[in-house]
Amino acid sequence: MRAPPLGTSGDRSGWAKAPWLAKGLVGLAAVVGVSAAALGLTRLVPPLRSADESFRDLAIAYFTPTAPQHPGIVLVTLGEDLFATLACRSPVDRGFLADLVGTLEAAGVRAIGLDILFDQPTLPALDERLRQRIQRARVPVVAITALGDTPLTEEQRRYLGRFLDGIPHGHANLAKDRLDGTVRWHVPRGPDGLPSFPARLAQLAGGTAAGGPAGAEPFRIDWHSRPSPDTPPFPTYPADMVGMLPRGWLAGRIAVVGTVLVGVDQHRTPLSVAGLSTPGVEIQAHALAQILDGRTSRDLPSGWIAALVLALSAAGVALAVVGWPVWLLVPASLLGLLALWAAALALFAQGGPLVAMMAPSAAWLGGIAAMTAHLSLKERTDRRSLMQLFANHVSQPVADEIWRERATFLAGGRPRPQELTATVFFSDIEGFTTVCEALEPEPLILWLEGYLDAMVRVVAAHEGIVLRFIGDAILAVFGAPVARTTQAEIDADAERAVRCAIQMGRELQELNRRWQAEGLPAIGIRVGIHTGPLVAGSLGGLRHMEYSLLGDTANTAARLEALGKTVGMRSSPHCRIVIGEPTWTAVQDKVVGLPVGEMALKGKRKAVRAWLVLDREEGVRPAAEAGE
Repeated sequence: MRAPPLGTSGDRSGWAKAPWLAKGLVGLAAVVGVSAAALGLTRLVPPLRSADESFRDLAIAYFTPTAPQHPGIVLVTLGEDLFATLACRSPVDRGFLADLVGTLEAAGVRAIGLDILFDQPTLPALDERLRQRIQRARVPVVAITALGDTPLTEEQRRYLGRFLDGIPHGHANLAKDRLDGTVRWHVPRGPDGLPSFPARLAQLAGGTAAGGPAGAEPFRIDWHSRPSPDTPPFPTYPADMVGMLPRGWLAGRIAVVGTVLVGVDQHRTPLSVAGLSTPGVEIQAHALAQILDGRTSRDLPSGWIAALVLALSAAGVALAVVGWPVWLLVPASLLGLLALWAAALALFAQGGPLVAMMAPSAAWLGGIAAMTAHLSLKERTDRRSLMQLFANHVSQPVADEIWRERATFLAGGRPRPQELTATVFFSDIEGFTTVCEALEPEPLILWLEGYLDAMVRVVAAHEGIVLRFIGDAILAVFGAPVARTTQAEIDADAERAVRCAIQMGRELQELNRRWQAEGLPAIGIRVGIHTGPLVAGSLGGLRHMEYSLLGDTANTAARLEALGKTVGMRSSPHCRIVIGEPTWTAVQDKVVGLPVGEMALKGKRKAVRAWLVLDREEGVRPAAEAGE
């Protein structure tokens, strides 16, 4: 009766689910680990943080959407042309500043901010005149001071304190990045609680402070955009032209006064990517505008960044799991990265949030790299495990098939137990005891090695797998570890096993001629072959592991080999091949055979029908012809 093809037992025992569960856990661990590393490293590693800031700067400088000039602020600037006409350049002519405050007040400004540090005296009369003008102004006038870490002499600090006595003021210190000196943040309150110049000006002008009611928390500056590349973000007028401006250009606005001299109070900001520095007075105006508008930074909130990082890490892991070759995976990874950056810039250019791309980029590439490394290491481990089990005794095509189809039978780096239908091959040397008695140990081992090497080559040539040597016996299997799924595949395995046995008989004839010429004894072999269901899998641990066959089929093949002792005829001059009924059913149209009968085999409850396979080229030989 023909043995039906069987699938693996994983569908019933859960083995099929286990690898996917393991892969899922590994993937989850990779996603979480890569995400945590991407978020942490981009904050803690200076080059990565600097790269993140540089991307922000690039986006702000070139992709900020246009916007009208700020309606509530005007800049009043003191430039080179003005200083050429003043009686005192440094410190700035206090008389001119007093007149400027009066002119701005008369123009109906909402408040005046003087971004000029009064740390040195000029003519006492002019100094006092400016102080009186500021104190008596009908609109708030705010001056600047310096925090304790500003490099001023004691005399400068004393004079600055006396000048600002009774005058509203705030610190004008700029928060510069320690890595590249770029101004990106604003600190609305100093360590001693002193408000910043923009915060104080906004407070007195009726505005609010960013970062909460007290305005104490530092905030990232949201740089006000320009209407066009040639138009500044704030209306800007030279100080000496203020008196000639229409009243409507200044009325109701906060006037921020400061210098715009080359090399003086110029700072690097995200707006300086093109190489131009930003005047300090303009930086103060940006912070002031943000406070007045109640705007926060357009950066994507940290919670959304974390979610994006997790998503991209998972996407990177998924891409690696696809298993593309390196030549395809690398360009796909880079194209994906470019697409992410382009999408982030396009989103920001359309008025959306600014996405800092280093952490998402690191998550994308890290997910791909981590999972690729894991898969590569796992593949190396699996290959080593498989090669330890099979590689020494299989042909290259079989080895390639085993590796190609490993996903069908491999779990946890070792073959998982599976139920399959295969053909088991068992051979033994006739009269081996006589040979052992005739040879010394060293010649015996050399002789046996020559025999086994020749037989293994035959098995490999017929796509079988030698599992082990049991003394002089050979155990091989056809149809494992890759399970067959059709009856035609099972029948093909059975035919290969039978033809392998026939070829071993022919090979042995040549070996016997050579051994006899060398004065060594000739031998014969018996082969038992049976096809049927069995359980296959690896047994053992790290120190020793074998691929084993369990079940009635393997036992029956061994019993059929032993049955050959009782068969009076041979398959060929030096070989008896006894096969079971399932094997005969598969090959009866392809080989010649004689029924041995229905015999009770040792250890078997039911009788097994057996056939003796005959080599057509050699013909049927009585046992006596072999010298038994």
